[in-house]
Amino acid sequence: METLPEMYLGKHVRELPTPSLVIDEEKFNSNCAKMLENVLHLAEQTAHPILFRAHIKTHKTTEGTLRQLGFEGTGGKLRSKAVLVSTIKEANGILDFQEFLNKTFVDDIAFSLPSIIPETLESLSALSSRVANLRIFIDNIEHLDILKKFGKPANGKKWSIFIKLDMGSHRAGLDIDSQEFFDILDKMKEKDIQDVAILYGFYAHAGHSYGSKSIQEANGYLLDEVKAVNTAAEIASSFINPKALVLSVGATPTSNALALTENKKLIKYIKEEMVAPLEIHCGNYACYDLQQYSTGCIKLEEISCFVLGSIISKYPKRNEALTNTGVLALARETSSTKGLGLSIQLENYLSSRNHIEVTSYVDRVSQEHGILKPWKGKEGNWNIGEKIAILPQHACITMAQFPYYFVINNKGIVVDLWKPHQKW
Repeated sequence: METLPEMYLGKHVRELPTPSLVIDEEKFNSNCAKMLENVLHLAEQTAHPILFRAHIKTHKTTEGTLRQLGFEGTGGKLRSKAVLVSTIKEANGILDFQEFLNKTFVDDIAFSLPSIIPETLESLSALSSRVANLRIFIDNIEHLDILKKFGKPANGKKWSIFIKLDMGSHRAGLDIDSQEFFDILDKMKEKDIQDVAILYGFYAHAGHSYGSKSIQEANGYLLDEVKAVNTAAEIASSFINPKALVLSVGATPTSNALALTENKKLIKYIKEEMVAPLEIHCGNYACYDLQQYSTGCIKLEEISCFVLGSIISKYPKRNEALTNTGVLALARETSSTKGLGLSIQLENYLSSRNHIEVTSYVDRVSQEHGILKPWKGKEGNWNIGEKIAILPQHACITMAQFPYYFVINNKGIVVDLWKPHQKW
């Protein structure tokens, strides 16, 4: 990694090795700025406290986090110091950087998995001594017993808890109508639990919003999220002042719905019904991908990352081409957008900020091989050695395949390299 900058800074994207992961800095910055502006706009419309927490799991980089939080590349109209991580390594990577700079831009970290097991608690306890505020997630009554047995974290404070709600995707969390939800709230009232833990708030993520087909449909899921956390806070008011809680909602499609100019139902509900500050959390929006494009909430031109691949062979008889971008470069994710990735000519991706023309799609992959087919009736027109931009189906999974990312400007020149805090 140490020698890469001198090798590639100032080079054109056409000169980079393939496969590589490339980030368009202008698009990345623009995506981050728009989300912060949408959050700020909602706060202005509702006159209600609206917070923002950036999920950094898509890119897992310090540089990308600074942009998501509004410290770089966004104009700084709104800034946040709160992040959400999926791995403890992400958190430690960010903290290593700010300790090196002796400057704080993250002071609130939430670990998004309800992984309340001894080995994780040991790591979280150590992490608590490095950051002003650490939030953990629970969704099972046994989690509270484990916390009681473990005791307070290393910083001497009480564990700060988000209770995770299930919005219907059945991945993690509790249904607020379930007995398990009421049981866990009753358990929170017990003194020996309150000695080691405090309820910070409720967290909802409508993962099924990725199946939206329009921004209006995504907005419906957003309202569902808001109502769910607010109802949970009202139920918890029997033992805690709900105004002291934080109600966190979001997924990239539902957060994109904040951009709707007429969002009367949401604004009315927040103004008249919300009992606590609202927090918006999301992460994929900084990069976007074909899954997000499939929701109808974004344009292809807003996708800020791509896999740089090469055409290594072609087969005129079957009208297909072979690339060096297999499952280890693209993953095997799908959406309602056809294929495992959309191929764009490099010059088209770089020259057009407003219209991207898809030429082919990745029909199938094996470990190192990708097979291209023409897109929607186009003729297969490939040249061996040609380099192409492939828009990924799921940026979070695709980016995890690469040990570093090339960052280019709108001329295609490499201006930076970002190294993600990957794995565990």
